[in-house]
Amino acid sequence: MPTFRIFVCTLLTASLAGCATPGNPTASKLTSKTPAQYAACVMPKWQALAPLANQKSIAHGYRLTAPSAVASDDVLEVVESRDGSRATFYKGSFLSGDKLRQAARECLE
Repeated sequence: MPTFRIFVCTLLTASLAGCATPGNPTASKLTSKTPAQYAACVMPKWQALAPLANQKSIAHGYRLTAPSAVASDDVLEVVESRDGSRATFYKGSFLSGDKLRQAARECLE
């Protein structure tokens, strides 16, 4: 029985660690907006779709996260680029739809 508990705890820890970091990006686009302008456009749209979405400052930009109860979080990283910003989207899971990515795309121009 103790071996089973160790196995379950290890599995749970590994699954939580997987949710904490984004995987490979699914889209990366440039915009002429600053990171602050772009995040200010995207954040209200994300909160309308995912009320627990949040934003935090990172080096040279922002990270927006839409948490998921059943899959990895959707993440959008916006960082300074030569002529504006680079927005990189990380889709949490095939279970999550494309509404968050579409909302991010609407704010590019």
